[in-house]
Parts: sequence; structure tokens; C-alpha cells
Amino acid sequence: MNTEPTFSPLWRTVALFAALALCVFASPLASAQQPAAQTPESTARQITELVADLQKRAKRLEELQRTIEESPDVASNVITERELSERRARYRRDVAKLVDLVAGGADGAPGVAAGREAATAILNKDARGLFESWEKRAARAIELFEVAERASGPESWKARRELNDEIPRTDRIVGYLDANLNQRRKLGLDVTADEAELVRRIQSRADVIAGVLQNTKEQIDEIAGRPGSDKDTDAQRELSALRRQRDVLADAQRLNVRLMDKHGLETAELRRRIITATGKVSEDILDGDVARGLFTDWLDGVSDWLRSNAASLFFQFLVFVLILMAFWVLGRIGRAAVRRGLDRSNLDVSTLARNFFIKMTSRLILLLGFIIALAQLGIEVGPLLAGLGIAGFIIGFALQDTLSNFASGMMILVYRPFDIGDVIEAGGVTGKVDKMNLVSTRILTFDNQLLIVPNKEVWGGIIRNVTHQDKRRVDMTFGIGYSDDIPKAEKLLADIVFSHDKVLEDPEPVIRLHELGDSSVNFIVRPWAKTGEYWDVYWDVTREVKRRFDQEGISIPFPQRDVHVHQAKDRDDA
Repeated sequence: MNTEPTFSPLWRTVALFAALALCVFASPLASAQQPAAQTPESTARQITELVADLQKRAKRLEELQRTIEESPDVASNVITERELSERRARYRRDVAKLVDLVAGGADGAPGVAAGREAATAILNKDARGLFESWEKRAARAIELFEVAERASGPESWKARRELNDEIPRTDRIVGYLDANLNQRRKLGLDVTADEAELVRRIQSRADVIAGVLQNTKEQIDEIAGRPGSDKDTDAQRELSALRRQRDVLADAQRLNVRLMDKHGLETAELRRRIITATGKVSEDILDGDVARGLFTDWLDGVSDWLRSNAASLFFQFLVFVLILMAFWVLGRIGRAAVRRGLDRSNLDVSTLARNFFIKMTSRLILLLGFIIALAQLGIEVGPLLAGLGIAGFIIGFALQDTLSNFASGMMILVYRPFDIGDVIEAGGVTGKVDKMNLVSTRILTFDNQLLIVPNKEVWGGIIRNVTHQDKRRVDMTFGIGYSDDIPKAEKLLADIVFSHDKVLEDPEPVIRLHELGDSSVNFIVRPWAKTGEYWDVYWDVTREVKRRFDQEGISIPFPQRDVHVHQAKDRDDA
């Protein structure tokens, strides 16, 4: 039997095309995964082409720079400057590529010496241009800062926006200069003079930015501290411009700190000032010097603040305490007044509701006093109350079950299904109500266990109040044998019930022949007693019935089973 698989003509065609595709694409993929090694000739050709390209692009960049300087159109210059910046960034990336090519080759290799000479000329020229641009940008930034400080309104905002654009441009120049020095070192050039100049300028720039950053922070604090500044549109616009300026200055200072760290300079003070000005904690706080400086500044600030505000603070605190004490006394008076009013009132108020109203009166008075006392400390009470309302909404949404218990507790207080001291059956438990609040009910079971039942469980089910009425019927059932004297038994039961001193005459006890059971004739005995004497009646009557029935020879049947044994005869006897 032939078990080899068979293929249709369609599947043969698909397989053929797949094999062809694999043959076509396998070779390029393999070659892509294994790049060909660079030969000296290919490296020399690449260097020559890259140098020629960089020289052409350098000329185009110079022409574009002249166009910007000669054009009076500010709007088009903004677009052209952005394009020039992008082209210079790509140009410098290709210069770095040229440096990598010539730095890795020997001077005797073809094209390497010429490439090194071209790269050196490009980097030296670029360094001079970067230093010149730095001077221009720095002068322009100082001019804009002076205008922003001197002017006001739209003119000041415009100057700050331009300053916020100018500082990042200088940051890029500083970064390019640092990369330029690294590339020249890679070529083996002496950059000591330029490195010293870069360090000097970075130090000077860091000192200036530190002062401007501190000044900006003080302006932000001053405007934000003005009364009503949060509703003043001009103040908010000025704040926004200053905060943007602060963030730009902080980014520039971080760049200065990184470069100063690179050259082994002390930067702890600058990093501390960045954290102080921005209020943003960074990893710099882990530095011991920075942390100590921040702590010292904090202590100095606290000391200055205490020296300036100690007297007024003491007076405000004294007023705060006096107001709280006064409202605490008022709360006690209000609590006592409510208690006396409820005691003298003819209203049928439960103990639970009475305690609730008394406690809530004092708490509401204390809350009112606390809010008034906070106002004396200079705290805006309106926003605080609005915040509490929002927080209450959020907390209420998160605590839905608790609010459900709260609502159930209010319903229990209003409708009063039970009171403290009542014996109830609710929420699946039975016991005496010990205490209740708006969230839960405490129940003591008859074996002295304390159960705390959520009010939702109590109100959401059937509530059986055992002790709510002052009278209660005692239900009992007694059985006699079918051969016993029914009238005699009925007379005995009546004598026992009516002779008990705790059985009430009104309502009258009920004694009736109730049913003919499987093994007994059953009487129902239903005397009435006071609620507190229920079990005394129940136990006493039960005990006396047993004693008198035994004495009078009346049986109390109990379930029994007769077993009859039949012996089968032997088959041999049959």
C-alpha cells in the first residue's frame, strides 16, 4: 500500500514559487547580515567623498547665515534659522563621522592624512564660530533680560518669551563646543587654551544664571503672594512667563553643572540653588554637601520667619486657642440645654435618638468654632470648605457601604424599631441592644458575647423586638396518653396556671385540647406574663406540670417503637 503524500497541481505551483523566492532573497539577506570588511581603498574613498561633501555644505551654511543677517523679514528669518539649526546639527554629525574615520586609521594610509587635515581645519573653524556665536547670544540674552525687568505688560512678556528661546540656543552652542573639544582631542590636537576658555565661560555663565534664577524665584513668590493674584489675569500671565523662564534657566544651569562636574569643578552650591529655585527634588539631594546646604537654608529661613512673625504668630495662636475653648464651653452648654429640653419635652424620643441629638449638638458647635478659629490664623475658609466638599464626595463614593450603614442608622433613629436595653432578633443575631451609633449596633448575646452588627444588616432585614411590649404570651404544649383522663388533665393544667403568681389574669390564659398526635393527646397552654417574667413563668409551669402529672398518675408519652421478632421454621421441619 502506498503511504506517500500526494499533492495537487496547485500546491506544486505554490511550493515552486516559495522555493524560487527563498533562492532570490536568501543571498541578499545573508550579505546584509555579514557586512563586507572595510578596505583601505574604500575607507580612503569614503573620507574623500565626505570631506568634499562637508566643504560644499559649509559654504551653503555660510550663504544661509548671510541671508538671515541681511533679510529684514523677521517671520521668514524664524523659519530660516530653524532650518539652519537643523542643517548645522546634521553637518556636525557628519564631521563626527569623519573624525571617527581618520582617528582610527594610520597617517600613512591612503586619504587619512588629508582627511585628518580637513577635519582639523573644520573643527578649528567651527570652534571659533561657536565662541563668537556664544558672545552674541549671551549679549542678546542680557539685553532681553534687562528689557523684561524694566518694562511691564505685553512688552515684558514678549521679552521673556524671546529670552526663553534664546537661552536654549546658547545651551546648544555650549554642548557643541564641548563635543568639538572632545573630537579635537580624539585627533590628538592641543585644546588646552580652548578648554580653559570654555571652563571660564561656563563658570561665568553659571554665576549669572544662579543670580537670575534666584531673582526669578523671588518674583514668582512675590506675585503668587499678592492678595487676589489668582483672579488677576495679568498677574497670572506674568506668573506663567516667569515660571517658564525659571524652568529654562534651571535646564541651562543643569547643563553647566554637568560640564563643570566633567572638568572637576565644585557644583554643590549650584545644585542646591536649582532645587531651591524650582522646588523639584532630584538625585542631587543625595549629595552630602547639597543636603547640608538645603538644611542650612531651611534653618535660616525658619529663623528669619520666626524673628519677623513670632509676635503675630503667638497672638494668632492665642486667639485660636481661646476661640476653641470658648466654643468648647458653648458646646457643653448646648449639650446640656438639649438634654434638658428632651427631658422636659413630651415627645416620645428613643434613647438612641436622644443620645444622637445631644452628641451632634456639641460636635456641630465645636466644628463651627474650629472653622472660625482657622479664619483667625489667616486661612481662607471658603476654599477649605470647597475642598472639604470635593473630598467628601470622593470619600463618599469610595465608602458606599459605610454611607449605606449611616443611612440605615438614621432610619433606625427616625422610626425607632428598638431602643437600648431591648432584646431583639435582627441581622441574623439575637441579643440585648447595648449601644448604637450611626454605623453599627452593638448587641450582647445571652451568653455575654459582644456582636457589632452593621446597621445596613439590621435595617435591611426583619427586626423582631422581643421586649418592646410590656406583656408577652407564653406558648407551651403538653401531651398525655390516649388512655389518660382528659378532663382530669385539663383541670390540673388550669390549677397550675391560675395558681402561679406571675401569670396575668388579663388577658386570660388559654388551655385547650389542641390535637391528637401520633402517640399523645396534646394540650396548648398559653398564659400571659410580664415581658421581664416570661422565662420564670415558662420554667415554673413546665416543672410543676411534670411534678403534678407524676403525682396524679397521668402519663407523658414519649416516642417509642415496638419490635416484633418472628422465627422462621426450618425447612427440615416443614
